Amino acid sequence: MFDPKVEYREIFNEDEKLVLQNEFKRLKDICYLDHTGCPAYSDSQVSSIFDDLRNNVFGNPHSGSTTSKYCLDFVDQIRYKILQHFNTTSNEYSIIFTSGATAALKLVAESFLWSNKHGSEKDISSEKSVFMYMEDNHTSVLGMRNIISQKNIENICLSHEDTISAFKSSSSVDSSTCTSNSLFVYSAQCNFSGVKYPLSWINEVHQGALTGVTGKKSNWYCLLDAATYMSTNCLNLSSVKPDFVAISFYKMFGYPTGLGALLVRNSVSFLLEKTYYGGGTVLVAMSNKNIFVPRPVLHERFEDGTINFLSIISLDHGFRIYKKIVSLDKVSKHCFDLTRYAFHCLLRLHHANGNPLAIIYADTDYSDILTQGNILNFNLLRANGEYIGYAEVMNLSNLHGIQLRTGCFCNPGACRRHLGLTSREVLKHYEAGHVCGDDNDLIEGKPTGSVRVSFGPYTTIDDVTKFLEFIETCFVMKPTIKKYPTNWKNNPGLLADDSKQHVQDFLVSKNSLDNKLAAINLVYYWLENVDESCNNYPALNTVISQTEKTTNDNKILKFPRLSHLFLYPIKSCGRFSVSQWELCPTGLRYDREWMITTSSGVVLTQKSDPRLCLIRPSIDLKEKKLILSYKGYPNFSIQIEDKEKEETEAWLCSSKVCGDSVRGLDCGDSVSLWLSHVLGKEGLRLIRQRERDTKSGDILSFSNQAQYLLINRTSVNWLSEKLEEMSSCKKDNLLDRFRSNFVVEGLSTPFEEQSWTEVKLGSHNFQVSGPCMRCQMICIDQDSGEITKEPLTTLTAAMKGKLKFGIYLSSNCSSRVVLSVGDVVSLKTDSSLK
Repeated sequence: MFDPKVEYREIFNEDEKLVLQNEFKRLKDICYLDHTGCPAYSDSQVSSIFDDLRNNVFGNPHSGSTTSKYCLDFVDQIRYKILQHFNTTSNEYSIIFTSGATAALKLVAESFLWSNKHGSEKDISSEKSVFMYMEDNHTSVLGMRNIISQKNIENICLSHEDTISAFKSSSSVDSSTCTSNSLFVYSAQCNFSGVKYPLSWINEVHQGALTGVTGKKSNWYCLLDAATYMSTNCLNLSSVKPDFVAISFYKMFGYPTGLGALLVRNSVSFLLEKTYYGGGTVLVAMSNKNIFVPRPVLHERFEDGTINFLSIISLDHGFRIYKKIVSLDKVSKHCFDLTRYAFHCLLRLHHANGNPLAIIYADTDYSDILTQGNILNFNLLRANGEYIGYAEVMNLSNLHGIQLRTGCFCNPGACRRHLGLTSREVLKHYEAGHVCGDDNDLIEGKPTGSVRVSFGPYTTIDDVTKFLEFIETCFVMKPTIKKYPTNWKNNPGLLADDSKQHVQDFLVSKNSLDNKLAAINLVYYWLENVDESCNNYPALNTVISQTEKTTNDNKILKFPRLSHLFLYPIKSCGRFSVSQWELCPTGLRYDREWMITTSSGVVLTQKSDPRLCLIRPSIDLKEKKLILSYKGYPNFSIQIEDKEKEETEAWLCSSKVCGDSVRGLDCGDSVSLWLSHVLGKEGLRLIRQRERDTKSGDILSFSNQAQYLLINRTSVNWLSEKLEEMSSCKKDNLLDRFRSNFVVEGLSTPFEEQSWTEVKLGSHNFQVSGPCMRCQMICIDQDSGEITKEPLTTLTAAMKGKLKFGIYLSSNCSSRVVLSVGDVVSLKTDSSLK
């Protein structure tokens, strides 16, 4: 049986490992497992690039000056190096620079010549032009259909199975006399599962292998999407000859972004017809008549406007670093071996009840580097078989310093196939509110996406071990069982479920587990969550006995009351606790009315600088001052002037809060210097919300989601009891981590607030806007700025990934309302008023 610990072998020698360690030393505290998303660039690469820019003058290639001619020669040298990297020459291929692989695909869609017939009387009823593509293609390939459909060309989508079947049963077809042209597009490596599709298909396409699908003849050409493949593999164009190749250079070097290329086989360059022309692409153009003569050289004809010459020049150092570090063949082998190791380790992880932890979405068994790349894609399961949402995995991975990617990875076809979703279900998910790139990870218990890790040359076995330990620590019901699922080799994408028999065996004899307490917990878990015949057993830790809560004068509280009032004058800074406060149309008066921005105008939050919580703002209503304090530094105060006056004296600034554009007034240089000094960041600015934003109908301040956030103290107590005594999360300030406005005590049940529809605090009514979804922000100790792994880890496990803690409230406050600590709380659920 395969033993991952024995099977893994180090590929790089000591010198190579030292070079990699030095080149990527900034990754030492980050377990970076998103190489397919964007590789990490090397230190010497970017240093050399900027040394090059400092020491040279590169003029616009269109200028004709000495510096521009030097630049043009340099760009031509880069074209030569690119072709050399692909083991070909300018006699065979031409390079058209684009903004990326996506733009290269779009260029072919817009320009491809579908017919060679020019006025011929030949009967072409036996011919057909077709645009054919694999379903497991990037979204950018799917987008080609819209352009091509406008030309009345049929689109044919081949499933994974149909594509393989088509090439298995193919035979050569003579199409030498055909006038129709057809195009087949596929990826050299799938960015979802990492499967490498055969490059031999290219030649078979040329021989008419896909004619059997359409039943009619055509000249067949092949467009290869090599963007993902190129990150850890070298495409040898001396042995395989696709007609078009789309690439993105950041997928190879990590830098620069926004630069790609379309490689065009010179023998088929006639298939690209240009309509639009921009600067530099014509020999002559008339302004008063539609007369122009395109340049004869292919890339000069298609590279509209000024090319991205500085980025193109920087590619020189990318190719240099490829040679300096290690050979690409070694990189490919290293990444494959790490991926295979991770695959087998993850495959073997099972919960204590015998249920598998992971469903791995694979098209191979990870045994052959020719068919499998550097990608491992999966979803995790709870011990009772329920899916764990990918957003939960992402939140916890961020907390543990592990960078990975979740979602569908812009490959909806592969995602749908591997997740076993029908087209109807995909549309149903959209109707339920799920869109590409969101965190809506589970709908009716089914996943909308998955988790992907991918490895690069800088990935080490320690990184993979850290990732696997994180998965086991956070998601496996202990004690962990490590075994292979039944018949996994026959169904690499499906894991067998032999859990019930395992648990029955376990109940007969507990000798298979060492930990007696774990054995007892396992029995309880099975009775409560899995065995339907025992579904009346109450779930552990969910029945909380009602306790008497008393005030300072020992009077029993007969009704829930408002126990705390918090506001946060500066977004993401510390709390300001008050006993009484006024409401306004945006929420609590002065709550999140200010924010701090970086020198580039980006909002500074605790996610990027946890020390913000140590800045404690307070409001002196009598003196009309905002007072800022930070331990070890003198306080700083600014006058809260009339906003209309401020607007005439302050700079207007624009920024974004959670994706929404906001405008504010700069509070001046003095407070900027104080902030920059205490946080050690140059160029910080304090921005205040504009009055006119509120008047124009914007009911929010600089808050993220809603006007108010309410927390049930009983829910906090519930979570506190679940934390281990030696936890890194202090229980005495646990409440502060949730950064609420209102805290209610005296409720009998944790999380009962999630069933409320309306709340009455004192004499004022509030509407419930929905639950607050939690992320790693609650892992910042608000008294020290220290980042811990708790309470998110415990909360995630206890809530089964449904990280709802607290509720959002809103209200229409048109008259003066004042809330006070001690106000009675009454509430309304869907069925009754309590």
